[in-house]
Amino acid sequence: MLTNELRINSKKKLKEYLQKESTLYECGLLQRIFCISEKAILRKHQILLRKTEYYTNIHSVVLKNIYRFKLCLLQNKYSLHIPINCCEEGLHIMHLGPVLINNKAVLGKKCSLHVNSAIVANGITDEAPHLGDNVVVGIGAVIIGPIYLADNIAVGANALVNRNFMEENIAIAGIPAKKISNNGSLEWNKQKTQEVPQ
Repeated sequence: MLTNELRINSKKKLKEYLQKESTLYECGLLQRIFCISEKAILRKHQILLRKTEYYTNIHSVVLKNIYRFKLCLLQNKYSLHIPINCCEEGLHIMHLGPVLINNKAVLGKKCSLHVNSAIVANGITDEAPHLGDNVVVGIGAVIIGPIYLADNIAVGANALVNRNFMEENIAIAGIPAKKISNNGSLEWNKQKTQEVPQ
Protein backbone atom coordinates (compact mmCIF):
# COMPACT_ATOMS: atom_id res chain seq x y z
CA MET A 1 0.00 0.00 0.00
CA LEU A 2 1.27 3.46 -0.90
CA THR A 3 2.47 5.83 1.79
CA ASN A 4 0.27 8.88 2.50
CA GLU A 5 2.50 11.25 0.53
CA LEU A 6 2.19 9.12 -2.63
CA ARG A 7 -1.60 8.88 -2.48
CA ILE A 8 -4.09 11.04 -4.37
CA ASN A 9 -5.07 13.56 -1.72
CA SER A 10 -5.81 16.72 -3.70
CA LYS A 11 -7.98 17.69 -6.67
CA LYS A 12 -4.85 18.80 -8.51
CA LYS A 13 -3.19 15.40 -8.10
CA LEU A 14 -6.40 13.60 -9.12
CA LYS A 15 -6.60 15.71 -12.28
CA GLU A 16 -2.95 14.98 -13.12
CA TYR A 17 -3.46 11.22 -12.69
CA LEU A 18 -6.60 11.22 -14.82
CA GLN A 19 -5.01 13.30 -17.59
CA LYS A 20 -1.89 11.10 -17.79
CA GLU A 21 -3.81 7.83 -17.63
CA SER A 22 -6.49 8.83 -20.14
CA THR A 23 -3.79 8.88 -22.84
CA LEU A 24 -3.21 5.16 -22.20
CA TYR A 25 -6.80 4.34 -23.14
CA GLU A 26 -7.57 6.62 -26.06
CA CYS A 27 -10.85 5.78 -27.80
CA GLY A 28 -13.65 7.53 -29.64
CA LEU A 29 -16.34 9.61 -27.99
CA LEU A 30 -19.13 7.11 -28.74
CA GLN A 31 -17.02 4.27 -27.32
CA ARG A 32 -16.52 6.27 -24.14
CA ILE A 33 -20.19 7.26 -23.83
CA PHE A 34 -21.52 3.74 -24.34
CA CYS A 35 -18.46 1.96 -22.91
CA ILE A 36 -18.42 -0.47 -25.86
CA SER A 37 -14.72 -1.15 -26.37
CA GLU A 38 -11.97 -2.70 -24.30
CA LYS A 39 -10.14 0.61 -24.00
CA ALA A 40 -13.32 2.44 -22.99
CA ILE A 41 -13.98 -0.08 -20.20
CA LEU A 42 -10.39 0.13 -18.97
CA ARG A 43 -10.54 3.94 -19.12
CA LYS A 44 -13.73 3.90 -17.05
CA HIS A 45 -12.03 1.55 -14.56
CA GLN A 46 -9.09 3.92 -14.15
CA ILE A 47 -11.39 6.88 -13.54
CA LEU A 48 -13.41 4.97 -10.93
CA LEU A 49 -10.24 3.64 -9.28
CA ARG A 50 -8.64 7.07 -8.99
CA LYS A 51 -11.81 8.83 -7.83
CA THR A 52 -12.39 6.12 -5.22
CA GLU A 53 -8.84 6.64 -4.00
CA TYR A 54 -9.27 10.41 -3.86
CA TYR A 55 -12.58 10.38 -1.98
CA THR A 56 -11.28 7.71 0.42
CA ASN A 57 -8.11 9.68 1.12
CA ILE A 58 -9.94 12.95 1.82
CA HIS A 59 -12.47 11.08 4.02
CA SER A 60 -15.56 11.97 2.00
CA VAL A 61 -17.80 9.18 3.29
CA VAL A 62 -20.71 9.53 0.86
CA LEU A 63 -18.68 9.95 -2.36
CA LYS A 64 -16.18 7.31 -1.25
CA ASN A 65 -18.98 4.75 -0.87
CA ILE A 66 -20.66 5.70 -4.17
CA TYR A 67 -17.42 5.36 -6.15
CA ARG A 68 -16.33 2.23 -4.29
CA PHE A 69 -19.68 0.60 -5.15
CA LYS A 70 -19.32 1.50 -8.85
CA LEU A 71 -15.69 0.33 -8.87
CA CYS A 72 -16.56 -3.01 -7.23
CA LEU A 73 -19.31 -3.68 -9.78
CA LEU A 74 -16.93 -3.08 -12.68
CA GLN A 75 -14.02 -4.96 -11.12
CA ASN A 76 -16.15 -8.00 -10.28
CA LYS A 77 -17.63 -8.08 -13.77
CA TYR A 78 -14.20 -8.18 -15.46
CA SER A 79 -12.07 -9.86 -12.72
CA LEU A 80 -9.95 -6.78 -12.15
CA HIS A 81 -8.96 -7.17 -8.51
CA ILE A 82 -6.96 -3.97 -8.08
CA PRO A 83 -7.18 -2.39 -4.61
CA ILE A 84 -7.09 1.33 -4.00
CA ASN A 85 -3.91 3.15 -2.95
CA CYS A 86 -1.51 0.49 -4.29
CA CYS A 87 -0.51 1.89 -7.69
CA GLU A 88 1.25 5.13 -8.46
CA GLU A 89 0.37 7.17 -11.55
CA GLY A 90 0.46 5.66 -15.01
CA LEU A 91 -0.95 2.21 -14.18
CA HIS A 92 -1.59 0.54 -17.55
CA ILE A 93 -3.80 -2.53 -17.78
CA MET A 94 -2.88 -3.89 -21.21
CA HIS A 95 -6.04 -5.91 -21.90
CA LEU A 96 -9.37 -6.53 -20.26
CA GLY A 97 -9.21 -9.70 -18.18
CA PRO A 98 -8.16 -11.13 -14.82
CA VAL A 99 -5.60 -9.14 -12.84
CA LEU A 100 -4.98 -9.75 -9.13
CA ILE A 101 -3.08 -7.40 -6.83
CA ASN A 102 -2.73 -7.85 -3.07
CA ASN A 103 -3.89 -4.82 -1.08
CA LYS A 104 -0.44 -4.54 0.56
CA ALA A 105 1.45 -4.49 -2.75
CA VAL A 106 3.11 -1.33 -4.07
CA LEU A 107 3.45 -0.58 -7.78
CA GLY A 108 5.61 2.32 -8.91
CA LYS A 109 4.95 4.77 -11.72
CA LYS A 110 4.01 3.61 -15.23
CA CYS A 111 3.69 -0.10 -14.46
CA SER A 112 2.02 -2.23 -17.15
CA LEU A 113 0.08 -5.41 -16.39
CA HIS A 114 -1.07 -8.07 -18.85
CA VAL A 115 -4.02 -10.43 -18.32
CA ASN A 116 -3.84 -13.25 -15.79
CA SER A 117 -1.03 -11.54 -13.89
CA ALA A 118 -0.92 -11.76 -10.10
CA ILE A 119 1.01 -9.72 -7.55
CA VAL A 120 0.29 -11.46 -4.26
CA ALA A 121 1.45 -12.48 -0.79
CA ASN A 122 2.89 -15.98 -0.42
CA GLY A 123 0.54 -17.23 2.30
CA ILE A 124 3.33 -17.54 4.85
CA THR A 125 3.35 -13.80 5.55
CA ASP A 126 0.87 -11.16 4.48
CA GLU A 127 3.65 -9.03 2.99
CA ALA A 128 3.31 -8.41 -0.74
CA PRO A 129 5.68 -7.43 -3.56
CA HIS A 130 7.00 -3.94 -4.23
CA LEU A 131 7.53 -3.08 -7.90
CA GLY A 132 9.67 -0.15 -9.03
CA ASP A 133 8.81 2.26 -11.83
CA ASN A 134 8.19 1.14 -15.44
CA VAL A 135 7.84 -2.56 -14.63
CA VAL A 136 6.08 -4.61 -17.33
CA VAL A 137 4.40 -7.81 -16.12
CA GLY A 138 3.78 -10.39 -18.85
CA ILE A 139 0.72 -12.58 -19.46
CA GLY A 140 0.17 -15.09 -16.67
CA ALA A 141 3.14 -13.94 -14.59
CA VAL A 142 2.98 -14.37 -10.82
CA ILE A 143 4.99 -12.15 -8.49
CA ILE A 144 4.77 -13.52 -4.99
CA GLY A 145 5.88 -12.70 -1.46
CA PRO A 146 7.76 -9.86 0.25
CA ILE A 147 10.10 -9.15 -2.67
CA TYR A 148 11.32 -6.09 -4.57
CA LEU A 149 11.69 -5.57 -8.33
CA ALA A 150 13.87 -2.66 -9.45
CA ASP A 151 12.88 -0.05 -12.03
CA ASN A 152 12.45 -0.92 -15.73
CA ILE A 153 12.20 -4.69 -15.35
CA ALA A 154 10.28 -6.75 -17.90
CA VAL A 155 8.73 -9.92 -16.45
CA GLY A 156 8.19 -12.65 -19.03
CA ALA A 157 4.94 -14.48 -19.69
CA ASN A 158 4.07 -17.20 -17.14
CA ALA A 159 7.10 -16.34 -14.98
CA LEU A 160 7.09 -17.10 -11.27
CA VAL A 161 8.98 -14.36 -9.45
CA ASN A 162 9.70 -15.24 -5.83
CA ARG A 163 12.93 -13.39 -5.08
CA ASN A 164 14.35 -9.86 -5.29
CA PHE A 165 15.77 -8.45 -8.51
CA MET A 166 17.73 -5.30 -7.70
CA GLU A 167 19.37 -4.75 -11.10
CA GLU A 168 17.51 -2.22 -13.23
CA ASN A 169 16.49 -2.55 -16.90
CA ILE A 170 16.65 -6.33 -17.21
CA ALA A 171 14.27 -9.00 -18.42
CA ILE A 172 13.42 -11.95 -16.18
CA ALA A 173 11.53 -15.12 -17.00
CA GLY A 174 11.10 -18.77 -16.03
CA ILE A 175 9.95 -20.82 -13.04
CA PRO A 176 11.47 -19.64 -10.79
CA ALA A 177 12.37 -16.42 -12.60
CA LYS A 178 15.95 -15.58 -13.46
CA LYS A 179 17.63 -12.86 -15.49
CA ILE A 180 17.53 -13.64 -19.20
CA SER A 181 18.75 -10.40 -20.76
CA ASN A 182 19.75 -6.78 -20.27
CA ASN A 183 16.74 -5.63 -22.32
CA GLY A 184 14.25 -4.55 -19.70
CA SER A 185 11.03 -2.60 -20.02
CA LEU A 186 12.78 0.45 -21.51
CA GLU A 187 13.85 -1.65 -24.50
CA TRP A 188 10.40 -3.25 -24.69
CA ASN A 189 8.71 0.17 -24.75
CA LYS A 190 11.20 1.48 -27.34
CA GLN A 191 10.49 -1.49 -29.65
CA LYS A 192 6.76 -1.07 -29.18
CA THR A 193 6.85 2.60 -30.22
CA GLN A 194 9.09 1.86 -33.22
CA GLU A 195 6.76 -0.79 -34.65
CA VAL A 196 5.30 0.38 -37.92
CA PRO A 197 1.98 -1.12 -39.07
CA GLN A 198 2.28 -3.13 -42.29
